[in-house]
Amino acid sequence: MSCRALAAALLAGCASGPKVYYHVGDETPPPFLTGPAGVLLTNVDGFSAKLTASMPRAGGGRRTVTGDLLGRQGALIFQPASAVKGKRARSEGGMFFIWSEPLRTGYVLSDPLQGYAPTADPIGPTNVVINTVGAVEEEANGHPCRRVEAVVQSGDGSSERFQVWEAEDAKHFPVRIRTESGKREMTLDFSQLRLELPPAAVFGPPEGFVRFQTPVALMNELIIRQSTLAKGAGGRPDATPGGGGPLIQNWRPSMPQ
Repeated sequence: MSCRALAAALLAGCASGPKVYYHVGDETPPPFLTGPAGVLLTNVDGFSAKLTASMPRAGGGRRTVTGDLLGRQGALIFQPASAVKGKRARSEGGMFFIWSEPLRTGYVLSDPLQGYAPTADPIGPTNVVINTVGAVEEEANGHPCRRVEAVVQSGDGSSERFQVWEAEDAKHFPVRIRTESGKREMTLDFSQLRLELPPAAVFGPPEGFVRFQTPVALMNELIIRQSTLAKGAGGRPDATPGGGGPLIQNWRPSMPQ
């Protein structure tokens, strides 16, 4: 199958838009993708996994984010789990994020809007130090692991310390990552891990998607359309009809690890 045909197949799905709300801020890539933790996810050439992230809320407390994560040679895609529950969840898309850790650039994409916007963060990791002294052998997320300490140093002079559970049976992929302290305190847990190189075709905006200048412009358009449709449908918060189904869930590696 050609890359173009593959990309089309990945985006094939239900013709009706998702019945979910979108809010200002939904267009912001998650910190585990663009922050210091992201570089820790690039130690294998290719993978796919389910991710559960526990992170602090801006106003206090904790929040949990779940979704699918793909990686290919330093590039990452994260698609949050659909807010739609039940049988419709498999066929209705939403927001997803593409990020290149080496380039420090990426895209914010809206499946129901069929649009994307570029995003960038020039301040990234400059050095990663793995300390294996005192490493502990223990199990995490169904894998025998070696728990080590990692320090990620960034271009702005800051550094962040992590506990990393490296899977001994999966090329030392970090099946759990936990910050020790600080404003970005969070825990990342990975399940259903598969080590296989995803197709390069999915790590860019799909053919036919409309470009927006900024992620904020994309989200504003999505909210405006959502509000307009809701008023015309008796308050039902539909997004733009015609969006394809979930991007990541339609691609599955063939070989479990």
